[in-house]
Amino acid sequence: MKIIIYSVFFLLCFIASTNGQLKEHDNLMGGTLGFWTRNSSPTFGLNYENQITQAGIVTIGLGALLRYSNYPNNFERFSNTFIGGQVNFNFNQIESGKFVPFAGLVLGFYSSSPNGSSLKESGLWTYGQAGMRYFFSPSVAGVARVGLGNFNFNSLELGADIKF
Repeated sequence: MKIIIYSVFFLLCFIASTNGQLKEHDNLMGGTLGFWTRNSSPTFGLNYENQITQAGIVTIGLGALLRYSNYPNNFERFSNTFIGGQVNFNFNQIESGKFVPFAGLVLGFYSSSPNGSSLKESGLWTYGQAGMRYFFSPSVAGVARVGLGNFNFNSLELGADIKF
């Protein structure tokens, strides 16, 4: 038990002494290609996040996101749109700062309808996400994220973010 406590203490001291990739007031914007478990078509996404504050080894980011998919269901094609605000906790002071894991929550609006029809399903969208960014350069990062939400929106997404 003492070994675990000492190891955690050492790790926290090491993490706190490194330089993070993300800093207060940094902006991230990028696109994703997602794979939604509810249907076989891809989900296309756009993300924006502003790092509002530094809190120890974490930067807290607020932003927005948009997801869109179009898929066949029986004899119709459905289009789905998800739009929401997000808050992410970016653990950016790990090793050299190139690897930045994050966890966050999304709250937004969901709309689904058959193409060419006025029938719609819509509602409040809640979504939990976790993932990682790997910075290939000071301004470009690859992103992988998984998420679980209502409306059976459980996805795996891959993409890229640009920091400015």
